[in-house]
Amino acid sequence: MAATMRPLARYVAEQRRSRSSVPEAAMLAKQILREQSDMAVAAAMRHFPPWPSTTSSHSRAQVPRDDLLADPAAVANGFRVLPENSSIEIEEHNVAAFSLPQEVLSFQPDDQAVFARFANGDCERKLHCNIELNHDELEALRLLQEEARAHRVALPVSISASATRYLSHSHGDPKKALKMMEATTEWRSSFFTRPLSDADMAEDLKLGLAYFTGRDKALRPVLVFRAARIPAAWHRERRYDQVIRVLVFCMEYFLRYMAVPGKIESLNVVIDLKDLSLSQIPIGVLREVHRSMGMYYVGRIFRFYICNMPRILGTLVPLAKKVLTERQRQKLVFVCRPEDITKDMAERQIEEDLGGSRPPLKEFFPFPLLPGPFEPNMPPSPRCFQEAVPGVHKVLTAEGSRGRLWNWRVKPEENQRLEFSDCAADIFRKCGLPVPAEIAASAPTPSGGKHREGVHDDERTPREVLITNSMDEELRHPEAAVVSDESTKDSLSNADEAALDEPRGIRDRRSKLQEVEVVQRRRCCLFSGCGGG
Repeated sequence: MAATMRPLARYVAEQRRSRSSVPEAAMLAKQILREQSDMAVAAAMRHFPPWPSTTSSHSRAQVPRDDLLADPAAVANGFRVLPENSSIEIEEHNVAAFSLPQEVLSFQPDDQAVFARFANGDCERKLHCNIELNHDELEALRLLQEEARAHRVALPVSISASATRYLSHSHGDPKKALKMMEATTEWRSSFFTRPLSDADMAEDLKLGLAYFTGRDKALRPVLVFRAARIPAAWHRERRYDQVIRVLVFCMEYFLRYMAVPGKIESLNVVIDLKDLSLSQIPIGVLREVHRSMGMYYVGRIFRFYICNMPRILGTLVPLAKKVLTERQRQKLVFVCRPEDITKDMAERQIEEDLGGSRPPLKEFFPFPLLPGPFEPNMPPSPRCFQEAVPGVHKVLTAEGSRGRLWNWRVKPEENQRLEFSDCAADIFRKCGLPVPAEIAASAPTPSGGKHREGVHDDERTPREVLITNSMDEELRHPEAAVVSDESTKDSLSNADEAALDEPRGIRDRRSKLQEVEVVQRRRCCLFSGCGGG
């Protein structure tokens, strides 16, 4: 193996001495590296910069030189993965106490929560992570993984875990799904140059433009959007990016603190048009909101509720319902009577002017979330408030809130396993629930401080973490970031393996590394091929 790599090493050394551009040298080196196994490439990359990992064809030649020094991509959900910037940073005291209600821990979604089914026999998957996928979904995901491998595309872990959502949206077309995933990756890398912090967002959040107010009967959060509260200055200056910024903060908050893979993966949006005439409705803003949420948060909106419509618009609702498809009617609800919204959520979870019974809110951050009950027509009792357990959102780690796609190679309980935090055992006990077997009963409770999505408390470097497709196993040794697929391992001789100079502890665990794949050549993973939308 060392002999096969010497020509490549000499070539790269010559390119360093020459004045050739980095992109040109990288592209030529890439052609040579294609002929080497992934494991050999990973070993070689310890000694010279790899070709630029990228997310789209039109940006490959523009990767900064610093990116060339990055470590080889690990793998998650059957895709090569890239380092991911943190999206939000929130002080502990600004995380709402009931961001995640205790009911979630024992909640088991029924078929209606997993699938949206239509009269024509079609269906759309709503839960994608840590939940079993059918044969067609697994096959569609395999094709998407192969498409990504053929184009040598690497993606952030959060995007790889959403692969089946993009397939559903693209009606199973792997090429279209991959383009959408690349576009989302580019958007996230440019938007989150630094995390959105609660301190930076404080003034905008005080406006009450967008905020979480409760959950529906399936425990999906309810996000309220008040169009009339958009400042006039934002309209004059067409600063719609400020509106998007507030909504993105809310969406990232939901993904980190309010979602649970396999249980709650989407939310409802209540759009309030109160105090707006037909001519005052900000069509441009609503169009941009719909585009951004639909493109960059695919499959995360369960339903839109349109409240307090202008009277002339209300008269057109019966006609609009006739024009809409059944799929559109399920996703879009025109609230003409209170029961149009209270049939899906408890009255006390939403404000009076939106059809509920909750008094109008005056403060909007930390988000004014209440504990249960969440079932419609179930009156609350003082005992509900007394026994409500705050801080349940701490039960999952940042990685645990992302979830994983189903891997048919491992046992169902491994696929369904959640990534619990060190304080999870105490939270289960406080909620009066049995502690899951995988949680160590004596785990220490972490100290408070800032929550930074996507960052480990022990601040490990990317080289010290190996993300696997199914086990999320971490190998502490810096040289452990060697990723290969099954065909590569079969093609390596014993001498080649010895040349990698692996530490003994890593070599002894090679059997576990067999679960690690860049993109499995055989059927391996996941997709929800049930229609799109």
